[in-house]
Amino acid sequence: MSTLVEMLSGILRYFPNTMISTLFVVGIMMGRLSWVLVALGGIVVTIGTLTIQYLLTKTIGGFDLPGDHFIKACSLLPVAQGGHYMPTPSLWIALTSFFTTYIFTNALNVYAQTPPSTQARYTISVQQRKGVGLISTLAIIVLAVFLVVARYMSTDCENILGIVLGLTIGITAGYFWWLLLDACGPDVYPDIHGVMIGSKPGLLRNGPVVCAKM
Repeated sequence: MSTLVEMLSGILRYFPNTMISTLFVVGIMMGRLSWVLVALGGIVVTIGTLTIQYLLTKTIGGFDLPGDHFIKACSLLPVAQGGHYMPTPSLWIALTSFFTTYIFTNALNVYAQTPPSTQARYTISVQQRKGVGLISTLAIIVLAVFLVVARYMSTDCENILGIVLGLTIGITAGYFWWLLLDACGPDVYPDIHGVMIGSKPGLLRNGPVVCAKM
């Protein structure tokens, strides 16, 4: 039982870090451009959230939690001993909601995509594609709710304001990051599920070099 609790604790703390590193490293190894691009989006969200934390600290103040125990239990980034943990906005919530929103948006696109009239000659069937989209949509909703609720209920790392601001940042960034990648390579570049390339062969070779869709 203690081992299970330790595993859950590790997931609740390092889930965003694991997503970024896994998508980036495995994406490069397997040649999955969409995975690498999503990981880069996570890095952008991290920089943006840390910037907002810094601005709040310098302007309003009073949101940081002093103490090494908060840093050891909550922080996603290395923090010097004797430093402060900043839960507002929550970096963990921002990154988790970024990934879940991105995956959810892409799953909806995969499910709702209208197949071309010549779909029958493609290797990815309409039924398989819709099945992937539907399963992923339901799974990511359950996962997101579980992670956020468990993080809030089982740790002292989050507060309501930090969660609200983190969700705002993450959901907004996840949706618009998907739109940005879709503008650069419609349906294929943002497809973290990897099924749309089967319905549009040759798109990556002949796609636009500028993002002109938006």
